[in-house]
Amino acid sequence: MNMDAEVRLFTLNCWGLGMGISKNRDERMEDIGKYIADQDFDIVFLQEIWKRNNFNTVKGLVSSVLPYSHFFDNGIIGTGTAIFTKVKINDVTFHEFGLNGYPHKLLHGDWFGGKGLGVCQIDFMGFNIHLFISHYHATYDYNPLTDVYLGHRVVHSVESAQWIKLSSSSADLTIYAGDFNTEPKDIPYQIVRYVTPLCDAWVEANGPEGGQTSETPSNSYTAKSSLKESPDGKRIDYIMYNSGPNITATTVYCELPLVDRIPGKSISYSDHEGVTAKLSIKRNTGEMITSRDFVRMQSRKELHSKLECVEKGKEILVNSLRSVRFARIMYLLGSGLCLLLLIAAFFPTKEYIGLDIALFVLRLGLIVTGTYLLLMSLLFFRKERHALNGTLACLELLLERGEDNGVHAERDAEIDNFKGAGDP
Repeated sequence: MNMDAEVRLFTLNCWGLGMGISKNRDERMEDIGKYIADQDFDIVFLQEIWKRNNFNTVKGLVSSVLPYSHFFDNGIIGTGTAIFTKVKINDVTFHEFGLNGYPHKLLHGDWFGGKGLGVCQIDFMGFNIHLFISHYHATYDYNPLTDVYLGHRVVHSVESAQWIKLSSSSADLTIYAGDFNTEPKDIPYQIVRYVTPLCDAWVEANGPEGGQTSETPSNSYTAKSSLKESPDGKRIDYIMYNSGPNITATTVYCELPLVDRIPGKSISYSDHEGVTAKLSIKRNTGEMITSRDFVRMQSRKELHSKLECVEKGKEILVNSLRSVRFARIMYLLGSGLCLLLLIAAFFPTKEYIGLDIALFVLRLGLIVTGTYLLLMSLLFFRKERHALNGTLACLELLLERGEDNGVHAERDAEIDNFKGAGDP
């Protein structure tokens, strides 16, 4: 059994949308595969590989160095996520998030992608490692007061944190990587980091500054208009990790390894920057702790930050629930208006062929629109309300347990101080 090891990681949002949205897609996928094949990564996490042929391209190019892979093909158009490793993948599953945008927002399209949490388990040099990958709902409005998807990303973060925490207590190392579409100052990021809890490899290696991966000024696909709000870009792609019981893990380095342009070309590898990190893991040889004590210690880790972000997450979900109630009423009123207009469209008219055709088209449009609005009000928004309420109940439980842990921690500290004062 190995006592220590190093694992090299890489994550990249490959920007592989179809229908001509992602420029130079097939060409870049080939260059991404060649780049990965020339490196010495042990595990690679890729997002936005929406097309199976693009996955096969990358898979074929990296197979000599990363022979094992899994493509998470869930959802209507797939998840776009994949994991490549040097060692065999032993187990795999996928959890689809409870909320993922709206079907009528066709230009956003997130609803059609299977946003969720991809999970793999590998044995790496004698260490049991759990791998998690996600691509959260995109941010189309950076104002938290008007961002209608903020509540959805809070749901993503809570479900991710709970899944990782509840499924990885026996793992020697847990790694969570991907495009979270949330910055360090945002609540979804803080929930993932403090509730799980996980270490942010970039922060561990470089501090909180820098590391921007999206809309960076040096990227060939960055629109100049996006630099007005964030001249240096945004940090939304992460490698996070946590060591298990009796294991110590540290960040050796965390970098943005991709050059500004693909060598010999005028384009970047993607509209995102890649992130790489090397983690060092070793088994502790001192006093061992039980899994139960480890879980208890984790629940008290950075407790103040955990409770603070949970409280703010509750506020976001409460506001989202208000928005859902209003939307349900408006959509129901809209379907009622369509019904009234449909009835009016059947009033007798003079027999003109052109008018009859126009009324037929109008009636058909009203039937389709009214039915859609009614289904959204009665079904979709009901589902959204239940998902938000379920996540809110989870946060309330976390807050209650966190407060109990705080009381216990203070009591333990008082006992230790008392014992210390009594020593001769």
